[in-house]
Amino acid sequence: MMNCKHLEQNAIAFLDGKLAPAARRAVEEHLAACASCRERIQGFSSVMGLLGDWPAIQPSPFFQTRLAARLQEEPVSQGWWQTLWQDDVERPFRPAARPVFAVALAVVMVVATVVLQYSPAPLDSEQSAVTLASASADDLPLYQELPLLEDYEVLRNFEVLQVLGNTNPAAQ
Repeated sequence: MMNCKHLEQNAIAFLDGKLAPAARRAVEEHLAACASCRERIQGFSSVMGLLGDWPAIQPSPFFQTRLAARLQEEPVSQGWWQTLWQDDVERPFRPAARPVFAVALAVVMVVATVVLQYSPAPLDSEQSAVTLASASADDLPLYQELPLLEDYEVLRNFEVLQVLGNTNPAAQ
């Protein structure tokens, strides 16, 4: 079943006569039922007719010769990779940029040293296993009652119960 979106994708092929017979029949059936698509196809057809009637521009007799001469005069450009390599990799090693590169390298090394010096030491695998085992043994009853704790947390923060808790039933 052809719809408007499928017709839009196949409109040019339909007008050029390049659709398969089954697809062509589906387009024709859709056009018979859909006025907006029929109008769109008629618009495409009229534009294609105008473009077909437009005379082709003929280049001057010496166009090819002049183009070849201009291409010969044009300097050969490097590919993007060679340009990137020269600009970003070779530039720091040029004599004028060496002091800046040296200072940047020194700053990176100082920062790396400070970060490594003041970062916390990693736990030994045995020490972390003991810590996890002791924590899990103490917390096991809490994990078993986790749904009850979650319900308690919800009820504790429930405003209606707090308001009801503040009223004194003996006074009524």
